[in-house]
Amino acid sequence: MFMKHLDDGALGALSRREPEAVAYFAAHLAHPCETCEAFLATHPGPGLLDGQVDSLLLGLAPTGASAPPLDDVGLARVRRALRAHRPAAGHWGLVAGGLAACLLAVVLLPRMRAVDPASQEGSAAEWTGEKGRARVALELSVVARDSAGVLRRLDPGSPVEDSDVLLLRYHATEAGTALLFEQRQGAAPELLGHFPLVAGTHDLQGPQGLAGVSLAGEEGPVTLWLVGSTGAPPEAETVSEMLEGRNGAGPQGQDPLAIIRFDVSVRSSQNRP
Repeated sequence: MFMKHLDDGALGALSRREPEAVAYFAAHLAHPCETCEAFLATHPGPGLLDGQVDSLLLGLAPTGASAPPLDDVGLARVRRALRAHRPAAGHWGLVAGGLAACLLAVVLLPRMRAVDPASQEGSAAEWTGEKGRARVALELSVVARDSAGVLRRLDPGSPVEDSDVLLLRYHATEAGTALLFEQRQGAAPELLGHFPLVAGTHDLQGPQGLAGVSLAGEEGPVTLWLVGSTGAPPEAETVSEMLEGRNGAGPQGQDPLAIIRFDVSVRSSQNRP
């Protein structure tokens, strides 16, 4: 009989791929578990995206065949998008699948083509950049999920394919909010979404689940920017203009905003050797 939550014994059983342990924790961790998260946070060694613990927990993720099905309309849209020619801008939609222990659905982020100025008015007024304001420091790890559902950790500058989906995990020193941008070579950063930041190490997610960045239609260098703030975020257009002329993340301690970048190089999956 296995423990109800992750512990050293449970990880040992998972490392040996014992069927009962794998089946139990695949079901148990299909929903958030504070006890298991606390164990992972305090377990000696690297975090979820590093090392042996990663291999064990990522192995619990279901394959494409066993992933929860999309609703009929959503599945049809995704299939049409995959068969269609690549548009100038990436195609976004909803997919379902597992990541690591949580086995949560992944929501592909649509680029925000337009933002209602009225909705930005309050945020812009609340963010003053005043001295003495608490600052958040961020770290970012990125995992690529391929079309077969296989996950691999990326280093900055790693090559990826246009069929991959990028999944983000962050470490924040303070709670707050974050803006996520995508920038293609020679273009201005485009806002992908607003997200809550929780102190500690967490997957980047919104109300609907894990946030996934689709690379469909992309080619060449692509940069992801994660911009964190301990209060309401500044106006997205202002941040985009600031990022456009920025070459690196810069020293976080000198700015009320924490800015992290992650670069990848996208190649077409149709042209693989």
